Amino acid sequence: MILPEEYIVQKFYSFNGGVKYLKHQQAYQGSCFICKEGSSWLKKKRCYYIVKDNAICCHNCGWYSRPLKWIQEVSGLSYGEICDESRKFEIIPTELKKETEKRKPVKPSERLPQDSINLFDRTQILFYQDSRIVRSALALMQARRLVTAKYRPKALYTSIVDSVHKSRLIIPFVDEKGVVVFYQSRGIAKEDLETKPKYLSKVNADKTIFNIDAVDPFYDYIFIFEGPINAFFCKNGVAVGGIQEKSYNTFTAKQQEQILRFPLHKKIWVLDSQWLDQASRLKTQRLIDVGETVFIWPEEDGRIYKDFNDIAIAEKVDEIQPDFILNRSYSSLQASLELSKITSALK
Repeated sequence: MILPEEYIVQKFYSFNGGVKYLKHQQAYQGSCFICKEGSSWLKKKRCYYIVKDNAICCHNCGWYSRPLKWIQEVSGLSYGEICDESRKFEIIPTELKKETEKRKPVKPSERLPQDSINLFDRTQILFYQDSRIVRSALALMQARRLVTAKYRPKALYTSIVDSVHKSRLIIPFVDEKGVVVFYQSRGIAKEDLETKPKYLSKVNADKTIFNIDAVDPFYDYIFIFEGPINAFFCKNGVAVGGIQEKSYNTFTAKQQEQILRFPLHKKIWVLDSQWLDQASRLKTQRLIDVGETVFIWPEEDGRIYKDFNDIAIAEKVDEIQPDFILNRSYSSLQASLELSKITSALK
């Protein structure tokens, strides 16, 4: 049983004390629930969830195992109960959810975080022009060319009060009827990125497809990105808001329903550079294994740029032509061969 990363993170926050996210190590650190750090609970934090190794370990009591065994130990849940629960996991850690409940619960019916400010609305920007949060969000948007990207959404938001999504860039996921049904927020400030994941999603909501409302029904292709920002720069670019590198499930049930509305479109997955990102290589192979068509980054670009947003910034463009993807897209055995060339070159 391969557990979703978000589910493991939620459990790690729930049982361990004083958890924080270590961005550069791609790990979570907290006081160990099993040994209670001896007599140093919350004073020392020697328990780690190491994402890339899919392992939980404690440098105090010596515990080391896969997350499934650790969750069984700390929660008392059976294997079957964990399997059932993990299929219904929430997107953000329980500890963060508790912080939200102290102020104002984020209800599934709420379309956006509390008191969201539309960063494309000049009237709202003028009103909040002295807000450090608003200025930081606008600076990020300018730096990453999100203001001029050709396929950007109609609005981007920030919040100065929401206890979970405060001080973050909020990206709305709009359905075919033009209604915001989901959102993700991206961290901006260094201190926020050090304590929370880079992306957080709407609580208790079905993840949908970003930019599905902007798909041109008369264009033959849909390009499926992992993160929404990269889809800003490509015609018929959509995004799923994250996929698990160790899972064969590419869509949620709601996303599957949305993508099936375009049965005649050729779907091509466009992940981060396989030259720079090991997780992307693993995810790409998973997609190949289930019969998907994937974009394989050419070496001359893949060794320099991590994603499409990096290309747009470096080359000062607001659109990346579809031919860049179409000329390097493969499926089945040919896709595996192209990916293996990257793996071999990196050894």
